[in-house]
Amino acid sequence: MFEIGFWELALIGVVAMIVVGPERLPGLARTAGLWLGKARRMLADVKAEVDRELQLEELKHTLRQQGDLNGIKDLANRVQSLRQEIQEELEDDPGPPPGWRPGTMPAPPPPGWTPPTAHLEPPIDSTEPTPIQLQKPVLAPVQLQKPVHRPADPPTTGPTPPPNPPAAN
Repeated sequence: MFEIGFWELALIGVVAMIVVGPERLPGLARTAGLWLGKARRMLADVKAEVDRELQLEELKHTLRQQGDLNGIKDLANRVQSLRQEIQEELEDDPGPPPGWRPGTMPAPPPPGWTPPTAHLEPPIDSTEPTPIQLQKPVLAPVQLQKPVHRPADPPTTGPTPPPNPPAAN
């Protein structure tokens, strides 16, 4: 606030002794000290109240900034909607035919089962490639047969003919 040096205090003390007198000066000093203590406590209380208000205002400002995070909430909603769309597409896929197991030979489909149809839309822009649907190749069952033993050819008694020369192109 305002500064009071040593000489100013000495001057106030001399004037107080002249005006009040030496008998009542100690009582007056005690009363002045009590009032000064009360003033300091009141000043500290006001300062603490102002600090609390400033902290409360900063907290309100922080909460407002966090409340402005609607962009993140919009992004979370968009991700959730994309997840639901993908889930719906996966639910439309009937999967493999009933009874199919990995590693087994494919069997003919049961009666009434139809393969899934592709829902392809024409491309919007001619620069975009046309989507292609990939399918697993259908392998026909292979019949294995035992090799048939043929009797060995009898040895020939004459000279063996030379091999045929390769044809010229």
